[in-house]
Amino acid sequence: MKRALLALTALGGVVAAAPAARAQTFAEDTFRTEGDLVAGNRFKTTQRFAFELRFGPYLPDVDGEFNGTRHPYRDYYGSDSHLLTQTEFDYEIFHRFGTVAIGAGIGYYSVSATSPVADGSGQPSGDKSTFKIFPISLSAVYRFDYFLERRGFPLVPFGKVGVDWAYWQITDGNDEIATDGRGGRGRGGTPGWHAAAGLALALDFFDPEAARDFDSDLGVNHTSLVFQFTHADISGLGSSGRMHVGDTNWSLGLMFQF
Repeated sequence: MKRALLALTALGGVVAAAPAARAQTFAEDTFRTEGDLVAGNRFKTTQRFAFELRFGPYLPDVDGEFNGTRHPYRDYYGSDSHLLTQTEFDYEIFHRFGTVAIGAGIGYYSVSATSPVADGSGQPSGDKSTFKIFPISLSAVYRFDYFLERRGFPLVPFGKVGVDWAYWQITDGNDEIATDGRGGRGRGGTPGWHAAAGLALALDFFDPEAARDFDSDLGVNHTSLVFQFTHADISGLGSSGRMHVGDTNWSLGLMFQF
């Protein structure tokens, strides 16, 4: 009810001041600070969340555990990167001189190749082995969107730092968890940490009218193209005997702030 009353008040103000509104710039007409919202200029709905969907190449550092003495990942799965899909949901807690948020993310990575025989000799068999990783992350996020909100400048640099936990599993040709013949099973979890930096390009300026409609109809304040460079050290946080599944990689995707 409160939102409806504020929207009606803003609509009345726009109708009464139509000539002046037409003279406003795109930045003034589209991007408003929270202080403007309190004053009743309802061109931008309240922003509290962000959702990202990103894709990028990934090569888990499994062989890094062995310091060059063995290369089990390269021997069975090759040395090429494969697709990592990631999603992230942020809760934005601060909107002055940029945006501070807490984010939770999850990803999915899968690669398949010929599996070795079960006798431990390392020879290839006729079955397929699939290696899957599900990295889960918790991040502190900062986006320097001050000039986006105040001047409509569409480029927003950002940084992230946080902790990770990755579940991984290796399946055999029967799509069951692989064993090594000595009681070991091909699944587990590895803790770690990450740091990331990137750049977001707000797409609102391509079609300001559609951006305003997207905001008023669905509450989406900004739609952005995001590029992120990430270093993920998922190797056990100093503990031994953990599968190393981190990587340094880039990703590209979309972000919706609402």
